[in-house]
Parts: sequence; structure tokens; C-alpha cells
Amino acid sequence: MKTLKNLFFLTITITLLISCEEKQQKHKLLLFDFEDVTQAEFVKPQDATFELVEKDGNNYIKVNNGFTIRETGVRLVSPKNESWDLSGYFQVKADVSNVGDEDIQVELFVGNDPDGLLRWYCSDYVDLEPGESKTIIVDLAWTPWIHNPQIEVNGLRGIPGKIKADLTKVTEFTFCSRYAMQPNNFTIDNVRAIGKYEERSSEGFFPFIDEYGQYIHKDWKDKMHSDEELKTSAQKELAHLTSSKGPENIGKFGGWTAGPKLKATGFFRTEKVDGKWWIVDPEGYLFWTAGLNCVSSESVFTGISHREDYFKFLPEKDSVLGQYYGKGRHASHGFYKDKLPYDSYNFYQSNLYRKYGENWLTMFRDMAHLRIKDWGMNTIGFVSDFGATRQQRTPYVGSIWIRNTPKIEGSEGFWGKFHDVFDPKFREAVRASVERQREGAGDPFCIGYFVDNELSWGLLGSLSVGTLNSPSSQPAKIEFVNDLKLKYSTIENLNKVWKTNHDSWNAILESQEAPNEEFAKEDLIAFYDKIADTYFKTINEELKRVAPNQNYLGCRFAWANNDVVLTAASRYLDIMSFNKYEYSIEKMSLPEGVDKPIMIGEFHFGALDRGNFHVGIKKAKDQAERGQMYQDYIQGALRNKYIVGAHWFQYLDEPNTGRFDGENYNVGFIDVCDNPYKELIEKVKETTYSMYEYRSNN
Repeated sequence: MKTLKNLFFLTITITLLISCEEKQQKHKLLLFDFEDVTQAEFVKPQDATFELVEKDGNNYIKVNNGFTIRETGVRLVSPKNESWDLSGYFQVKADVSNVGDEDIQVELFVGNDPDGLLRWYCSDYVDLEPGESKTIIVDLAWTPWIHNPQIEVNGLRGIPGKIKADLTKVTEFTFCSRYAMQPNNFTIDNVRAIGKYEERSSEGFFPFIDEYGQYIHKDWKDKMHSDEELKTSAQKELAHLTSSKGPENIGKFGGWTAGPKLKATGFFRTEKVDGKWWIVDPEGYLFWTAGLNCVSSESVFTGISHREDYFKFLPEKDSVLGQYYGKGRHASHGFYKDKLPYDSYNFYQSNLYRKYGENWLTMFRDMAHLRIKDWGMNTIGFVSDFGATRQQRTPYVGSIWIRNTPKIEGSEGFWGKFHDVFDPKFREAVRASVERQREGAGDPFCIGYFVDNELSWGLLGSLSVGTLNSPSSQPAKIEFVNDLKLKYSTIENLNKVWKTNHDSWNAILESQEAPNEEFAKEDLIAFYDKIADTYFKTINEELKRVAPNQNYLGCRFAWANNDVVLTAASRYLDIMSFNKYEYSIEKMSLPEGVDKPIMIGEFHFGALDRGNFHVGIKKAKDQAERGQMYQDYIQGALRNKYIVGAHWFQYLDEPNTGRFDGENYNVGFIDVCDNPYKELIEKVKETTYSMYEYRSNN
């Protein structure tokens, strides 16, 4: 009887799902299918060509890409530049295929919003092996439902009920080969807007955050509703952690004691063994760094000023919970950028107080070590709590930021202008920064140092262009002109190659206009290489002066990088670091002739099933899939002969109401109430407990 009853409910569920899918499919706007050949006139190539292909009664376009610009591919523009109104649709989908011989990533941008972040939000991409076909899906709202009317919510990137951008004025779709390094080919077909989101009233939305920092208007598994629940969850977890022994065959520093024993130097180093790069721990055991960034209770405060009505309960400042108020003094982007300083509150720290009492900070540090061991991990990552790292219980990395340097005035980047490495004050600033942030120097538990983060190297030669766009007093510009003098001897010789008409060397210094990049390409690239070489060389010298036994881990390359910068870096780095938000890095490689170990500085996957508003950079459907994606990513990294570790960003979720720049990602191993995501952790342990054997055997 029970079986029949279960079958009945299963049948009803399937029927409802099919019905829902049918409704979604009916709500569709076909934008491009190329069955009407005149649609080809609305295809605008960018460093590419295209052709209309007919096969088996179906038309599509084939794109033949170059690789000289960031978005090589095509734009599909609206007829007569009349806007499409996509505000009634939840997603844009497009079918793409890789018809080339190399792995590629095809990216789709919906619209061309002048705000770079909004444009980025309305995009996604797929990985494609040769011959593989997939559908790119771009969500047009942060949740499958929207507020009607839309309401203003500030200071957070992902907002429940919010349409991502102005979808009434979409005039183009951009398809590009992401980070292309060589020519490639892909096809595009069936570009359509699809799916109708539910509309909800915005009445009663505020406040939407409870006293624990959780979303009010939804319930979910393991949501906390009282201080008693917080304390009970802490007791249960602590009982488990104190009895956990972690993985077997792990040494004092996290190395693999069941593996080969190599030369022990008393510090972490690297060595290639049987064709694979490894870190070697201070005792001489093979070590692969599985880490967590931002193991710090201080990293998750959120702005309160100008948004007090978002919160159901904010304590009096003179109360015991009032100690978790603070002042935000930095905001690189977003709502608070022009509102410094602003009042902030740390819900995570207040929840730690509720769980552990006055001794909460000691318990936070102790729990971090116990969790990392139980989870089969072995490293405290980027910008973490010094109180925890000083206990010498878990290996860690140091973090150094090069502050107060002179900048190349004509340069630009997401985090700001680039250092002028030819100004004598640059070395002075590097030395002062390293001295001031030398935490970990000489400590055998310190693997090494990341120095700077996600620098904007730009396209090949771009920093040289920025140099020429700078004032005549710019030291980098003076250095560049001196190099040109040495090479060309006379201004006439340079004019001949660059096809310019400067009447003197001083005229180049005084000019703030860049030359034609095609004619000046060789010189722009040469000086670009010199900038990179000087940057890494200077930091290597100053870092090794203070911490000769620690590894120089690099600047955590992000976004697009080119062979010139990576080759320059390889001359000075012990381990090359990359922040790689991908689904797989198994096939990641370095420029030809470069053989260096690689460390992944950041990656993550997020979901919206536990009261969060933003999935972060890579999307999962729920916590279980986050775990599966973690396993797939790590095992791919373990199969890569260059990769010696990967660090997840970050230890705990970002605040639902946004950190300093508005990021509010579900990317933690633990939530705002300090509770681990059990389904995620289960898969993490399944992965890490066997990672040494896995790497050794694959």
C-alpha cells in the first residue's frame, strides 16, 4: 500500500514538473534562429568572420575567431537598433557548439550596460571540448520571482526579487571566445528569451534580515531561530570535532607520511616527483595544499548606515551585542564608495558570542583548526586570523599588500592604477610593505607569501600604452623613451617604424596620445615585458631579504593573462598563483618553456537554497551540488601535473546585505550562524581524505 501511495505522489510530482516546463516553454521569444537568412545582416563580427551554414534542414552561424581582443566573436544586434523588451522573461538561452580542434569557452553577454558589473551579471559561459554542444543560460533576475513593483535595495549585489538590469532596452547579444589564445570556431543557434518569473508584492519586504543576519522571508534546513538552537548546534559539532582524527597518514605539517620521504629542509619547498610538481613539507613529506581563504571573524561586517530599515533587530550600542558595531573605511566599488566612513555591524561575531560567550574568539580559532583537520584540509589561506596562524597547528600562507606606491597615471584596472615600477619610490614602498607585513617570516608553518592580488595586467602591451598616455614626468615614461632612444638612435628612425611625425624625443614625452598599436606593437610588448619583469624581480629581492625560507607565491593572477607576463613572473616566483573561477582546471597549462608549480588562490561555487541572494562567481543548484562541484574541481586539479594546491574562497559566507563592495555570495563552508553546510562538507571529506592517493595514482 505504501509503495502505491509513493508511486501516486511521484506521478503527481512528475506531472506537475512537466506542466511547469510546458508553461515555461510556451513563454518564449525567439530572437535568432537564422532560418530567415536576412538575419545575417544583424551579425556584427569582432576580430572574427562568420558564415551562414545550412545542415539537415537547419540554419545556424559559424564564427571563425581571432584572438587579438578581449571579446573576439560576434554581436547580434536588434533590427534598426530598436530595443528588445526582455523584462517579462527570466532567462536568455542559446545553443552553441565547438567545431574547432581545441577546448574553448563560449561566453554570452545580454545587452551592453555601461556599468561593467551589471553587464557582467547578465552573462555566463560554457566549457566546450571539440565537437561538444551545450546551451548557455543567462538569468535575467536574481531569483525566479520578482517584486512588482521593483523596490530600491542598496549595498548588495544579489537582491531577492530584483531584475538585474534595464531589460527594456536590450539592443545586442555578444558571443565571444573567452580568453582566446589562438584562432577557434564555434556555432550559434536558437537564441531565445524564455521562462516567466513569478511576481510578488513588495509590500512588507522591509525588514528582510533577522537578528542573526539571516533572510526573514524564507525558511530552510538548519536555519537558526533562537539562541538555544545556536548553542545546541555548537555542542553537537564540538562533540564530533573533538573525537575526529581526520585523514590517516598525515604528518605534523599536513604532509603524506605514507608517501615517499624526500629531503627535509625544515621549511616548505617544491620538487618535481615522477613528472608531477609537489610541495614538500618541512619534514620531507609530499604536501598538496587544500586550503580555505579568509579564516577570519573580522572579514564579514556589513554596512548599516542609510539602510537601518533592512534589519529587524540592531542592538543598542551600549549593550553587550553593541561591541560588534564598527566603522567601514574602505569601499572600492558599490553603494558605500562615496559614503566613507559608514557604520557597520558584524552579525557573525555576534552569533559567535551567542554560541560561545565571552571566550568566542578563542573558540573561533580553535574551531577553525579542528574543522580544517576534520574536513581533510591542511591550509589556512589568504588574509586570515593571525591569532589562529600563530598557534602553529595548521600550515598557512602569508598575505602582503604593496601599499603607497607611485602609479602609472595613464593606466587603469578594476582595483586601480598599476604600480610605476621604475619610480625609485616603488622599491622603497615594496621594502616598507614587506617589513610591515612580514608575519610568518621564519615560521616553518608558513608556506609562503601572496604579494598583491588580481592585478590588472590588461591586454598585451596595454601598460605600455598607459605609460605613453601619462604625463612627461612619469618615471616609467622616461624609462620607455630612453629605451626607444637606445634602440632607434634618432627620432626619424622611430617615426619611420611607428608611422608618426614627432619632431623630437621630448615631443614623445610631452604627448599623451598613444601611437597606432599595430605599428608600435614590438616596442609596446617589449616595454610591457620590462614592466612585468621589474615588478616581479623587485618584489622577489625584497621578500627574500626578509623571508628567505618562504616561497614567493605571486600575485594571484585573475581574468585574462598572457604569455609575456606569465613568462616574466616564472623567472622569480617559486609557485605561480591563479584565482581560477572555473568548473574545471584539469587542462590548465603554462606558456611554452615554462615549467613551474601552480597554486590556485581562489575558486568557489554557490547556491540559493539556504536563504542567500547571490551564488558568487560559479553557480550550483544547491549545497549538495556545491559539494560535487568541489570534488570535480579538486580531482581535476589533482590530475594536473603542475597544480600543487587549491584554496577555496572563502571560509564563511559573505553577509546577506553585502560586504564593503556589495558582494553577498553564498561561498562559505559555514553560514552566518557559524554552522557548516553538511552536504557540502560530506563531499569535501570524500575528496580530501583520499587526495594524496588520488594524485599519486592519476
